[in-house]
Amino acid sequence: MIKIRRVRLADLPIVLRIERASFGSEGYSAATFLAHAFRDRRGFLIAEDETHQVIGYVLARKGLPWLGPRRGGITSIAVAAPRRRQGIGRALVHAALAHLREHRTEQADLEVNVNNRAAQSLYASVGFKQAKLLPNYYGANRDGLRMVLDLTQPELASCNRGQEGG
Repeated sequence: MIKIRRVRLADLPIVLRIERASFGSEGYSAATFLAHAFRDRRGFLIAEDETHQVIGYVLARKGLPWLGPRRGGITSIAVAAPRRRQGIGRALVHAALAHLREHRTEQADLEVNVNNRAAQSLYASVGFKQAKLLPNYYGANRDGLRMVLDLTQPELASCNRGQEGG
């Protein structure tokens, strides 16, 4: 059983290892993670296993309400390689969406590499729809895809399955 909880500063070295293993040198820096932790710790969520080992994270961002419809999204998500395809990413996505709903976010978005079919499948399975091709988003000849989700629709029944804490 995994537990989803808010980040602690002591988690950052492990988060950075997961980030580097997942995204290489193009991943976020320690400074970026610290900025997220200080800006909105409630939206920086950690997955830990039954032995309290950090095995994944998600960064959920809330939009600024005065800029129009309440928008937010998932900035980054990663799961430690040995723990992938076990529902941890799904639990993190659901926790991030629950956080955004709690803050009255009406629309969530995210960007994903067009070649990352596994991630696209996960996002589609929770209701995200393809919205826009983003040419060269990840660098030369590395396109991205923006996906969006209407959070005003009734929450998926499975949205809190597999989570504890928060």
